[in-house]
Amino acid sequence: MKKLSVLVSALFGLSLLSSCVKDKCTQEVTYMKDIPVYMTTEEIRQPIETEGPRALENPGKIYLYADYVLVNEVNQGVHIIDNSNPSNPKNISFIKIPGNVDIAMKGSVLYADNYMDLLAIDLSNPNSATMLKRVESVFPTFGVNPDNENELLVRYRQEEVTETVDCDWNNGWNGGWGGGGIMEDAAFTPTNTATGGTGGVGRSAGIGGSMARFAITGDYLYAVDNQDLHVISILSMDDPTEINRLTLTTGTETIFPHEDKLFIGGNTGMDIYDCGDPTNPSYLSRFEHAFACDPVFVDGDFAYITLRQETVCQTGWNQLQVVDISTITAPNLISTYTMENPHGLSVRDEVLYLCEGDFGLKTFDVTDKLSIDQNQLSQIETRAYDVIAVPHTDRILLVGDDGFYQYDITSPSNLQLISKIEVNK
Repeated sequence: MKKLSVLVSALFGLSLLSSCVKDKCTQEVTYMKDIPVYMTTEEIRQPIETEGPRALENPGKIYLYADYVLVNEVNQGVHIIDNSNPSNPKNISFIKIPGNVDIAMKGSVLYADNYMDLLAIDLSNPNSATMLKRVESVFPTFGVNPDNENELLVRYRQEEVTETVDCDWNNGWNGGWGGGGIMEDAAFTPTNTATGGTGGVGRSAGIGGSMARFAITGDYLYAVDNQDLHVISILSMDDPTEINRLTLTTGTETIFPHEDKLFIGGNTGMDIYDCGDPTNPSYLSRFEHAFACDPVFVDGDFAYITLRQETVCQTGWNQLQVVDISTITAPNLISTYTMENPHGLSVRDEVLYLCEGDFGLKTFDVTDKLSIDQNQLSQIETRAYDVIAVPHTDRILLVGDDGFYQYDITSPSNLQLISKIEVNK
């Protein structure tokens, strides 16, 4: 009887196994797959090229310097736009910089990333830019090709694929940090003199939007990557030199200089650093928030933080948070507002200009920090990624994946289009 019992149990087990194999579930799915792109250092470190004007196709970060607007073409280079007449901006040249995502200027020198390297470029003649110096291996390289150790992983490209997979398959994101060429999501913050001056000739710096990873304050360029703060001396503007590197919280995304402080946005919070010693910023405090993509804008005693769901922040929230920073060592959340898909932002004279992605540009009266959601002034139906309120003017610069725009903000409740350069579709 015992042998019969064992035999019956064995047959029952085989029956179950056969049933599991027979009932295996598969499905056919079509999705966007992240395909790694590898390059050799020789392919990366090519001389820069200045071309004639090129149409905008995939604009990223914007940067205002004197009478010029620089628009990053994601992973391709920089458009130079003569904006001496905002009603009729002229696209005059294109600087080809593979892997470029971030830009900043001081004097006539443009600082730009070229994948893992930092370039200093003379823009005194915007029709014929000249590379002054390459600082090698400042930013992460993200690894090497497992099949060829001479090739570096520089970014991911997306490709539509159709595959047969298990029914419980989950398409987890396998991309990387959005800088230095990896899956770009990030644009720029007001820089220099931390007071928002527009810059100009001489040693002044320019102004960018709120999605920046570069910021210039005085004689130093600060650059953040996923987990590091790079301190780069530009005392000699044509000879940038990395002099310090501080470890940050993993997931760092943006940097905003204000007075002698750096406000560093990440997908789990905002860190505040003191630049009393500009060569060695010191940690002051941290404001924690839910996991989300996060640019920061500071105005007076308040920091405005947008949180959004994004490819790399799938568990995030779509929110605007207002934080009291009057006690810099103890930032305190005042209010939180539900938004649709907030990206870059700027504040001028108690008016918030908020980019809502596909949902356009919205303006809010933020005089009362506890009722911002009840004081929306206007909404522009365009795709809005980042915005700069130009100091000492009644004008904003706006960029989205459908173009570069300028608006008159004399009446924040009724913005008037000044000019536009549309994306070549």
